[in-house]
Amino acid sequence: MHDYDDPTWGPLPVRPAALRWLLLLPLTLVFLPPWWMVWVVLAIGFYCMAPVAQLIVYMVPRAENGAIRMLDATLGQIPFVPLWCVTPVALAREGDTAYYQARVDRRIEKQTRRVETSRYRREYHRDLELGAHYFRGAGAGYALRVASEQGWNLHPVLRSHPRRRLRLRHNGRPRPDLRAG
Repeated sequence: MHDYDDPTWGPLPVRPAALRWLLLLPLTLVFLPPWWMVWVVLAIGFYCMAPVAQLIVYMVPRAENGAIRMLDATLGQIPFVPLWCVTPVALAREGDTAYYQARVDRRIEKQTRRVETSRYRREYHRDLELGAHYFRGAGAGYALRVASEQGWNLHPVLRSHPRRRLRLRHNGRPRPDLRAG
């Protein structure tokens, strides 16, 4: 498994207040709306190409993992909320480890409940992507440790990067009820 004490899996460094207020906040306000428009246009373009890709995957079943990796290598490299983006919450909570740990705990617990209560074990419930804005103050190692305790592992096909995002997949089995007798 991974060495959770490795610095790359630890919390991201605290950004200086001057950098956050004077540079990153104005950049966010100016560049984030066009960034989202480009992301939406690319997503629509890929959505239009999806029937062709689905036809290829239908004819060549072994191409599915390659198609997933190709989409990950293109659209997956463009995050919806980039690392340079500073939200109002990030401005107020920069360096607050307890806040980020609680945020990671809530997100993983919510998604775990969705997986375990799903009647048909839908595949999209089993995948979870955590951007760095979720675990910035707690670290990717903490997020992976909490997730692995609830049945999540690193995604077998899509890559994770501890400084940008974690891609997890649930094993689909309910957790044992430790409260019962």
